[in-house]
Amino acid sequence: MGEWPSQVIKPGASVRIRTAPDRTGTVTNQLEGSPRRPRVVVNFNGDGPEAILFSNLELIEQRRVGEYERFERGLFGGVRHLRKEITYRRLSGKLANLIYSLNTTNTQFFPYQFKPVLQFLDSPSNGLLIADEVGLGKTIEAGLIWTELRAREDARRLLVVCPAMLREKWVEELANRFGVSAECVDADELLTKLESIKARPHQDFALVASMQGLRPPRGFIQGNAKHGAAKLGRYLDGLDGDDPLLDLVIIDEAHYLRNETSQTNKLGQLLRTVATNFVLLSATPIQLRNKDLFNLLKLIDEDSFPFEHSFEDSLYANAPLKDLREKVLAGVATTEDFKDALSEAKWRSMFGESLQLEHLIDNPPTEAMLKNPKSRSELADQLDRINPLSKVITRTLKREVNENRVLRTPRAVVAPMSDVERDFYQKVTEVVREFCAVNDLSTGFILTTPQRQMTSCMAAACRSWQANYQSLFGDDLESLLHELDGEAEFENDAPEPMGRLVTELAMIGQSLGSYEALKNSDTKYEGLINTLKEYWSQYPEKKIILFAFYKDTLHYLSERLAEDGINSLVLHGGMDKHEVIRQFRNESQFNILLSSEVAAEGVDLQFSSVIINYDLPWNPMRIEQRIGRIDRIGQEEERIHIWNMLYEDTIDQRIYDRLLDRLDIFRNAMGSMETVLGEQVQALTKELLGHQLTPEQEKERIEQTAVALEKNKQDQERLEREADQLIAHGDFIQKKVRAARELGRFISGEDLFIYTRDFLNERYPGSLLIQSDKNPDWYRCELSTQARAEFGIFLKNHYIQGKTRVLDHAPPELFFDNQQARPTHAVERITQDHPLIRFVTDTLRSSGDSASDYPVHAISIPTLAVPGVNLGVYVYAVTRWSVDGAMDTEKLAYAVKGVDCMDLDSEMAEFLVNTAALKGTDWHSAKNEMDTEAVADLFDDARIDLDETYNEYRQAMMRANTDRIRMMVASLEKELKSKTARRQERIDSYRQSGEEKKIRMIKAEEGQKAKLKTRLTDRIKEIQLREKLEIKQKPIAGGVIKVFL
Repeated sequence: MGEWPSQVIKPGASVRIRTAPDRTGTVTNQLEGSPRRPRVVVNFNGDGPEAILFSNLELIEQRRVGEYERFERGLFGGVRHLRKEITYRRLSGKLANLIYSLNTTNTQFFPYQFKPVLQFLDSPSNGLLIADEVGLGKTIEAGLIWTELRAREDARRLLVVCPAMLREKWVEELANRFGVSAECVDADELLTKLESIKARPHQDFALVASMQGLRPPRGFIQGNAKHGAAKLGRYLDGLDGDDPLLDLVIIDEAHYLRNETSQTNKLGQLLRTVATNFVLLSATPIQLRNKDLFNLLKLIDEDSFPFEHSFEDSLYANAPLKDLREKVLAGVATTEDFKDALSEAKWRSMFGESLQLEHLIDNPPTEAMLKNPKSRSELADQLDRINPLSKVITRTLKREVNENRVLRTPRAVVAPMSDVERDFYQKVTEVVREFCAVNDLSTGFILTTPQRQMTSCMAAACRSWQANYQSLFGDDLESLLHELDGEAEFENDAPEPMGRLVTELAMIGQSLGSYEALKNSDTKYEGLINTLKEYWSQYPEKKIILFAFYKDTLHYLSERLAEDGINSLVLHGGMDKHEVIRQFRNESQFNILLSSEVAAEGVDLQFSSVIINYDLPWNPMRIEQRIGRIDRIGQEEERIHIWNMLYEDTIDQRIYDRLLDRLDIFRNAMGSMETVLGEQVQALTKELLGHQLTPEQEKERIEQTAVALEKNKQDQERLEREADQLIAHGDFIQKKVRAARELGRFISGEDLFIYTRDFLNERYPGSLLIQSDKNPDWYRCELSTQARAEFGIFLKNHYIQGKTRVLDHAPPELFFDNQQARPTHAVERITQDHPLIRFVTDTLRSSGDSASDYPVHAISIPTLAVPGVNLGVYVYAVTRWSVDGAMDTEKLAYAVKGVDCMDLDSEMAEFLVNTAALKGTDWHSAKNEMDTEAVADLFDDARIDLDETYNEYRQAMMRANTDRIRMMVASLEKELKSKTARRQERIDSYRQSGEEKKIRMIKAEEGQKAKLKTRLTDRIKEIQLREKLEIKQKPIAGGVIKVFL
């Protein structure tokens, strides 16, 4: 080889292409081309070898070149560098203006479902009561909170507690919508899991358990009961001073905990002490001055809500701020409004001195600021942060989220009884009343069970009674008790004298006509079949859901429909409900589903628009739950039909006509009336069945109840309106969610792919992501020896070896899709919390505080991709603001200056830069198309704007941090005082008892008390140290963006 052609660019040198400075590589000793215009082979990072003219290359200087100088010299990187930097910052898990659960789950996007997520993140109690109306997706909202916690805090251990009938639904929902593999456990299995955490603190799991199965028996602390719930209760009770074992506990149908004397409430208390975060779900309406509400809030944060009126006081203090915020957002607030509202809020304040409030009082906004949309948004955020205790509850109503609400069309299908049916009905009613009078029985169970079976289906009831005692109850017992009093803590034993009544009923069936006679004169079934045929003649493909309480009724109807040539599916307890519903939804041969109440609870059936109440629930809450199966978000029909099957001239018909229909419960969700109405109607029906009343007397008694309930309804609606006005955020939070989506404040699968590909190319040469032949969205990952070794060490150090198969001998292909879903064997889904992504981020973090060597970029983007942004050239700067205090958080701040056009506000700046990173292309000729020195000066102006905004942000965060620290310390001091007092009371009671066994327990209790005191005192000191806030600003990126036609 002759003389080397260049004295500057030599083998081994790091170089870049002059016209594309982001393309960097290493010079080899290979030459190509003629000696007159020689080319040298350069190994480009990520792109392999390429022969380039020496004149097109320049050396990469070893000294650091600052951002301003890069602008002056035109040393621009490209789209991939900007995108990589933004993705890296977002994956920190701490960005305050990013919603990590947005677009990352297998759920339809509804902005209101992220309201609980944002409320939860702001709640100082690490807890939330989600009290949305039925059908709005509380399960999804809780799953989004778990997704957010996994991304932000690396949360690993989840426990869901729900009624037994909802366990399977939770397992399915977590797997299909959130990619979480959960398992059902009983009390013994949960106890084993919790005990294992101390030995293996890094393990992760998701468990689902029933509240019935976990609920401790009364006297479990002193008792020696060996069954699982008692042992679990004693274990949890003894952990008062220990660190939390669970990252999140979700309790579904939390209204079962609202009675503070119940053991279900006691279970909630025990679980709260071992959970870092706590979420309650309930459709129960929120009313102030309500003991039930207080009992639920007390579970979430006992120290912040020590008295029944605590939450009301909190809302009362916050009311002027809430009203002012709404005025500010609407653009109608004046400076005087601002001063008056803040003075009122200060006078009402129950939180001591608030630095945030004082600052706003001393620095009220000008009239100009109150007219500026950006300033109004910032003011609304400041007002929203002042009283975080108001964020412990979130409630969304259907009318707030669905302007085109589904119309409910109820219809009563009344069957005139045949002679056989009338004799049977009258005799059974008479026997039940006499039996209860003779045996001095007045319980709802005794009175209503035979009557309910008969009015459901006389033929089926007769056949059941003539069989045997067990078939009358058996598996239906829990359903009956749940229906009669869904909140009772009951033992699964039928009342003692019931067997004698069953014998009498069986004799009635035989003496007044056989099952065949009742079947042949079944007027209710005739009404059903005629109604079905009439409907299907107009809508032949429509699916219909029929509800009945009794399995005997369901099977009887299935037999009768089959005889009439109609294929049906039956669903009741003990069956695989999800398989049955899948079959019903997807197979055209089945147009009617015959379902029991309990089996359908918690199931989504909005693909149907007709339900039939073949028997009428006497508890209106059950009616709403039935209707709520199809009246849900996702119902595409404008109108749903509710057909109520009734026998003529019965108590059922009189209650329907004179009470339920009059109160309009089939057309409108009852809200706060459901509980009251349920109690009143149950009491009424027991009275009607337990006394010898004439039809006229029955009507009079029903009329009295209806009048009283109408008055009660008006009072309840007024109370609920008052609460909703104080709690609701209008569309304030929904607007924030929509803005986050529109501004691209989330991480996409494409972001993750490019982030990983570029990292592997640059960090581990020889590592490849090769597109699959099976699916263009799938990739085969081939890691270099060094990459495999270092990734393996990372997995071991973080105890997540079992979370990926990338290092297997025959690894699956990878699908970069940031949507959580059920894992499959064929492909491994790469999401934001996947071990491979965590490895990339951790490696970048350990090698410096930047993801890219090119902090300045030149990008072009068509105007169609950025609606609202004018044509022209824009200069941008992006900085990261990090806060380390009561809450560790980060924020990316954007500033954009126009070269030949208007500057952009912060939101449009963020939109332009994020969209350019996602949809832009490299602007290679940027250096030659503009005055780089003038652009550098504009970049400096953008940085000055960010510096000024940063100073304002810093002061605001210091005030918010001090207020939050003081609130947290006060809460912990209350907790320390109350819990040590309770321990001391227990010690004193043991000492006074004189019992040797209890006296021996004193030493253990004193140890627990000391442990508790140490833990909480240390926690208080730790929090107080964080009052000294550490806030940092770091430049992240800058560049130019050309918006062209």
